[in-house]
Amino acid sequence: MNWKNLFLPGEDFSVAQAKEYMEARGADTYQLLDVRQPKEYEQGHLAGAKLIPLKELPLRLGELEKEKPVIVYCAVGGRSKAAAQLLAGKDFASVYNMAGGIKAWQGHQAKGPEEGGLEFFTGQEEYEDGVSLAYAMEDGLQEFYRLMADRAKDVDERQLYTRLMGFEDMHKARLLAEYQQAHGPEAMPGKAVAGIMEGGIRVEDFLAQVETHLHSKRDILELAMALETQALDLYSRMAQKSTQQEVRALFLRLADEEKAHLAYLADALDKVL
Repeated sequence: MNWKNLFLPGEDFSVAQAKEYMEARGADTYQLLDVRQPKEYEQGHLAGAKLIPLKELPLRLGELEKEKPVIVYCAVGGRSKAAAQLLAGKDFASVYNMAGGIKAWQGHQAKGPEEGGLEFFTGQEEYEDGVSLAYAMEDGLQEFYRLMADRAKDVDERQLYTRLMGFEDMHKARLLAEYQQAHGPEAMPGKAVAGIMEGGIRVEDFLAQVETHLHSKRDILELAMALETQALDLYSRMAQKSTQQEVRALFLRLADEEKAHLAYLADALDKVL
């Protein structure tokens, strides 16, 4: 081994540059790597990030694709700088260190452990199973919005919930069409995980947590952005775990759709601030 090449400099991205880079590209065109410790990741991480603590990175390089760009981050940029140098020295094609780390990140973060929400997902699912699982989660989030719309006392808030339900209608319609293409025009996806919404959260549990905290359109939009962030994160982690290429592509496509929803919600939030 040529040790002189082990710590070649990687390129720095500002947080703004990293965000712009990710927003302009599909989830399958780059890798987002978190090199902090599991407890740090659980408290908050960038949606879709793969967790490999810095001390484990030399032995887990095989979990990353050398030809696909990697954006590395940590808390403030020190550990990620070392990780970026290591990857660059191991012939990874494009490596970017997010200077300032997650503490400089402006925007929503996903929360929970690396395996959070994956209790019902083995990674061995066939394509139709993946479609059924995604359909059930989209259906669960739509049910949450419907329940909140029923409880809304303000017309504008009720209309906002109805608009959010429409997002899930579009997702469900496309997923249903794909499922019926494989199983016939009358087939309906199974309900093996009924009551689970996007992000792997149970509808009833989440409703009890947030119902009394939503007092304005801003509250609703911020909640919706948090939910879409969790969904983006879960779909990305499901794609990473899947052993079936077709299922992996399905979840990556859904992750990209969540990114588009987040952009819409961010614009809507700007209008009420």
